[in-house]
Amino acid sequence: MQAGKLSEAVLKRSVLRQLDRGQPGCGARYGTDCGAVREESGFVSVYTAVCAVPGFAHEPGRLVTAAVNNLAAAGAVPTALILHVLLPRAYEEADLKADIRQIAEAAQAAGMEIIAGHTEVSGAVLRPQYTATAVGRARAEEYRQQETLRPGQALVLTKWIGLAGTAALALAHEEELARRYPFTLIERAKGFARMMSVEGDARAITHFGACAVHDLSQGGVFGALWEMGERAGVGLEVDLKKIPVKQETIELCEYFDINPYGLYSAGSLLAGTERAEELTAKLAAAGIPAAVIGRVTDGNDRVIRNGEDVRFLDRPKQDEWYRRFDE
Repeated sequence: MQAGKLSEAVLKRSVLRQLDRGQPGCGARYGTDCGAVREESGFVSVYTAVCAVPGFAHEPGRLVTAAVNNLAAAGAVPTALILHVLLPRAYEEADLKADIRQIAEAAQAAGMEIIAGHTEVSGAVLRPQYTATAVGRARAEEYRQQETLRPGQALVLTKWIGLAGTAALALAHEEELARRYPFTLIERAKGFARMMSVEGDARAITHFGACAVHDLSQGGVFGALWEMGERAGVGLEVDLKKIPVKQETIELCEYFDINPYGLYSAGSLLAGTERAEELTAKLAAAGIPAAVIGRVTDGNDRVIRNGEDVRFLDRPKQDEWYRRFDE
């Protein structure tokens, strides 16, 4: 199998089908990052699982950002983290200590307590493997994972695509890139790592009304569009030229022969809403740029328009980071 997320076909056939209990609305579903258990108080406990972030395997604290993004997109406030650590035999204790400190500091900054975990040394791995189960809490009526796209809605994208992937490229290949690009461009690209959180984006959407929300991650914006459309069983029409992308992302993706629309894109949210103008205005008031990039249609066609050119959106492929730099 390829590195990165399982393909849609394998996930549905070999994972989700085995978990199906035959009850509509129950169990894990394609295109969802969280699950919830309803409490008697009108709240839900929300859970998500995360592992190493593409391009940031050397920064295990980034998995906390990935977990918080999943919870925030679902409308939940992060509360706790359960950490799972699998180490190779040759790993040094000093390195483990530094890794755990980084994760603990990231969790504390996110308002999360590490409440449990498991650590083990195994000859089955060559590099340290950090995974986590994150817990959050949301009001039942604000739990957005239950919302899906509906025909007639507009598609709103926050910030810019490819932020996390661009930062990873600049950080991992700084010396190589310095031989071609100005120092200032590389520094700006590295700085995109500071924009990987979508907590602010998600908070601005809370109380706005029913919105289907998905945080961009592996597979980039094209992956997120497909997952949202497939989960809801709807069509999409997207204007490629309206998808916001930074010039630094364009430059680095061109250099490494990477498609920016399929690159790891933590830092952006995709939302479906009937009140696009109001939503973009509310986001702007919170200092978060946003753009309407398309609409939801009645049918199954998922169309990408680029001027006069029209093509169909493909099923999600391997994230561009893993395609180019298989870790």
